[in-house]
Amino acid sequence: MRKNLLALVAAVSLALGLSLSLAGASMAGAQATELDRLGAAARAAPRDYTAVRAHGMALLRAGNFREAERVLGRAARLGPRGQLEPLFDVARAAIDSHDHRAAERACRAMGRIEKAAVLTYVCNARADLVWNRSARAFEEIEAALALDGSHYEALFALGEAHRLRAAVTEGEAAYQRASTARPTSAEPHLGLGRLYFAAGRSADAIRALRRALELDPTWPEVQYELGRALPSSSGDEARRLLEQATVGRPGWAEANVALGDARLSASMATDAEAAYRAAIALDDNLAAAHVGLGQALIARSEWTAAEASLARAIELVSNDATATLAMGDVLAHTDREEEAFTTYRHASELDPRNPEGLLRAARLALERHRDVLASGFLDRLLERMPDNAAALTAYGDVMVARSDRPHAREYYERALRGSGPVDRPYLEAALRTVR
Repeated sequence: MRKNLLALVAAVSLALGLSLSLAGASMAGAQATELDRLGAAARAAPRDYTAVRAHGMALLRAGNFREAERVLGRAARLGPRGQLEPLFDVARAAIDSHDHRAAERACRAMGRIEKAAVLTYVCNARADLVWNRSARAFEEIEAALALDGSHYEALFALGEAHRLRAAVTEGEAAYQRASTARPTSAEPHLGLGRLYFAAGRSADAIRALRRALELDPTWPEVQYELGRALPSSSGDEARRLLEQATVGRPGWAEANVALGDARLSASMATDAEAAYRAAIALDDNLAAAHVGLGQALIARSEWTAAEASLARAIELVSNDATATLAMGDVLAHTDREEEAFTTYRHASELDPRNPEGLLRAARLALERHRDVLASGFLDRLLERMPDNAAALTAYGDVMVARSDRPHAREYYERALRGSGPVDRPYLEAALRTVR
């Protein structure tokens, strides 16, 4: 009976996993197919403003900014004369690609039609925000809202300006007003999600991003932001969203890094490696991709390749604490313990809030039967974090190595009451050995 039940559970789990995988593939395929369909429609009717514009906007969503700018420029030439909206579409492509000069060109073209118009002011503000000139942007937004206090684009630009200043309360109010002005738009909810995520309000960020996804389920930017905002315990959902984002926007290196991170946290080292390599193929100067690849290779005990990848990451960003910590692991596992100790210490200096550098150095010292050195690392860590459970546990292990049972018991008991992750089963077993 038990075997049959286990077989049934396994079958259901396999079916569920396959279903999720197929659902993700189906959604990603739908995104690619829609872009192809709109491209074919635009080619079939090359002088149809609506068809050409729809293709340009789809290219914009797919992250093909240069092509989107070209197609939307053609649409603007086909569109109704004297209208600002087609030129604002061209500006969007430049703004989204962070091309300030191209954005300014599009805004000047709008100004030649009507300088004192809401969309012209908004265009100038959004172009200023590309270079983070928020003071100038606010002036333009104020001028726009003076003309129309409920204009969607002006309110959305106001939210973006506050978000870039990390002004949570003001940004929240602006995005909410923008959402009221255009209830079907996912943009304000995406902006809110980014605002909350940067402020460390994960639950609020996820809620806002889920609403954005409801309104626009195939938008790669929403899929990416929600995928990386979800906790690692969400598992399949985060990976599925990030897979969709990488298909919907094929040239997006950062989305591939986020996908690699999600896979690595699920112990899918080989799949993570593939995502990181895809990111590197798109942007070899992206340090996070080399860090992730190094970590994936460490998970597979490919020490030489991992060292090369981490060395590249450190070459790109010399003060990358994550890369430095991982490099310490490589050195520790390749019998270069003195270099490992130095590297772990350096990782701790780069990120004093992360206990792992000193913890790993202490554990390595214990493995090498160097309890004095181990206690030195732990003393330094406990000066920063007196209640850190992992450090107190390791100090108990040092006392055991010294056959000091009373002090070992004291540290283990403190660890049970400590902060951070607590390995309760280990501590309870260790306490039984020192009583």
